[in-house]
Amino acid sequence: MTHSSIRPVAAVGLVAAVLLYVGCTRRDASPDPAGSPTTTATESEAKPGGPTKQLADWWSPQPACIILISGEQDGYLQPCGCTDGQQGGLGRRYDLLDKLHAQHWPVASIDLGNLIHNPGSARGGFEQEKVKFGIALKALASMKYDAVALGPEDLKLGVMELLGQLLNTKEPRFLAANVKPAEGFEETIRDVSFAEAGPVKLGITAVLDPAAFAALPDPDKEGLLTLKPPDEVLPAVLDRLTKESQVRILLVQGPPEEAKRLGEKFPGFDIVVSTSKFVDPIDTKPTMLNDGKTMLIEVGKKGKYVGLVGVFPDSTPRFKYHRQALGNRYREAEPMRALIDEEYQSVLRSVGVVENFPRRPNVEAPTGASYVGAESCKTCHPNTFSKWAASKHAHAYEALLKNPKRNREFDAECISCHTTGFGFNTGWVSADATPLLKGNQCENCHGPASFHIAEPDNPAYRKPMARTAESADRNGLCIRCHDEDNDHNFTFGGRYPVIAHKGLDKYDDPKVHQGVAPAAAKTADAPAQPAR
Repeated sequence: MTHSSIRPVAAVGLVAAVLLYVGCTRRDASPDPAGSPTTTATESEAKPGGPTKQLADWWSPQPACIILISGEQDGYLQPCGCTDGQQGGLGRRYDLLDKLHAQHWPVASIDLGNLIHNPGSARGGFEQEKVKFGIALKALASMKYDAVALGPEDLKLGVMELLGQLLNTKEPRFLAANVKPAEGFEETIRDVSFAEAGPVKLGITAVLDPAAFAALPDPDKEGLLTLKPPDEVLPAVLDRLTKESQVRILLVQGPPEEAKRLGEKFPGFDIVVSTSKFVDPIDTKPTMLNDGKTMLIEVGKKGKYVGLVGVFPDSTPRFKYHRQALGNRYREAEPMRALIDEEYQSVLRSVGVVENFPRRPNVEAPTGASYVGAESCKTCHPNTFSKWAASKHAHAYEALLKNPKRNREFDAECISCHTTGFGFNTGWVSADATPLLKGNQCENCHGPASFHIAEPDNPAYRKPMARTAESADRNGLCIRCHDEDNDHNFTFGGRYPVIAHKGLDKYDDPKVHQGVAPAAAKTADAPAQPAR
């Protein structure tokens, strides 16, 4: 991938994906083969809700318990279904847990943290990330998670906001042994947590990288949290875990190299969980430290995988590992579907994340130009309009409404790629306020057109709207929505001919040079006509 995920395009459109950062993740291009009982990689896909026989075949004899390890969800709650082969999702994770319980295997569930990803740059905006974090907490509580490490991405909600949410959340417990909350917030972040899974008692702790904490631009952090170096707190914590548990787990929210260093310095931990450099970890096997006594695990990002550790107290080795891809063999369990498709969407609507989304001027357009909708382009560009009207781009908004169980009309992450001018002054606000901006229209690519349609021959207004295939590709216009998550089969050369519209219209009729009034009403604080 040569470009990052940015904002929508279209015009005679260059975009179409149903973006849902609630959880679109791609299928691996080269799935790993089925693994051994000690390690595995991406599973082979099967029908949703398939038999649990494969689970029983992982390990024999039956483990005393299973430790399910997830982490770095990064805000991906659910696959949106806008392309095939998407992995991950809380619903599938719930289904996997159901299948494990169906094997009568005791299960403990822990998470490395970073339930969301940098609210300041999130596609849905800061307010949606706040809502999403609360929904993620509810999901983990529903799945009876035993512990979650405090992640720096979660802290980017704002330390006060995070502590406020955790103050009202009894489960799961958030851990960071080297972070002490201020008075009144003591119960929000703890140093250890204990869990019993069958006959096995687990002791779990976590640490937060001081460098990640120092990088947080939050003026409240020093007054609300006290941070110590991990090496200073872990000896006492490990001593306690050794006395009170049989299996000791360390969750490290820091660079993978730091997790490895801590695992080697404190060999009393049986399992160390590391962050991942890549969404899909290259090595699916755990790294064995301390002459094979400590298992160092990473499970990737975006919730595509979970790590499963089988505990065999009386065997050698004591632990066996299986990394499981959450693919189509798992169904979207109803409790998670209801939480994400109904409750989450209802909260987004009540908060008004779309209508209240922060808006800014389009700096690539003439100052004061406003969005007017594709109907205003039709008079002078009838053939181009007809080609667009027959495209999926023209019906992108309808795609958000076609499934009554997954209405995304109030979800800013989806709206960003299914409407016109979202996030800009005079762009999309709502179906009632800006109906002529439904779908992925001309102005998503060419920019707000009010000045151009009023004075078609004025080069000051016409030139900024000009686009070529080369400039569109170079600037990454299409992959703002057709990105790695939502359309991993996308190539510019393969798709652009489908929407190319150069030379479709002739401009020899004098009327097209006279200018027209915009079809859409003014939508915000910019004039529909150029200032004189």
